[in-house]
Amino acid sequence: MGYAEFQATDDYSTKKSGAQIEVLIINEDDPSDELIGATTGISWNEDYENIPIEELGNDGVDEIAQGRHTIGFTVPAFFTPEWNDSLPTRSTYKGKSYTVVERIGKGWPGEGTVLNAIVGNRLNRIGSNSAARGAKTFDLAFTGTDRYNGAEWAALSGTQ
Repeated sequence: MGYAEFQATDDYSTKKSGAQIEVLIINEDDPSDELIGATTGISWNEDYENIPIEELGNDGVDEIAQGRHTIGFTVPAFFTPEWNDSLPTRSTYKGKSYTVVERIGKGWPGEGTVLNAIVGNRLNRIGSNSAARGAKTFDLAFTGTDRYNGAEWAALSGTQ
């Protein structure tokens, strides 16, 4: 299903639960190399720096200039030894960029439809959490350069 077809369905305006969304982390140099096979979600922030400018002698701000733009996010995932062995380490993460795709998961209406794609991501941190009564998890943190919403990604990737 193309994005335009998805937009024409009722599912386009229906709220989604986190369980309906899957997150893929793909090596940009080798798209067949998925970093993690199943995540438990994603939490991202896109920040736009605003710089208030006040000229000498004026009573207040005259202008708000826009500065840098940053995207920071974390992706928690379930631990398996197999995925652990596929994670970058100090000797292998350098120079790698990842595309992180948020899309509708398997078995849900609109399956595979990309909702957000964040490109040019560099790995900031990998962490892990072990609890005696819970699942062992990963926590991966990234900084990215550009986020495309579903409609923009469809236009860029030709999946309209």
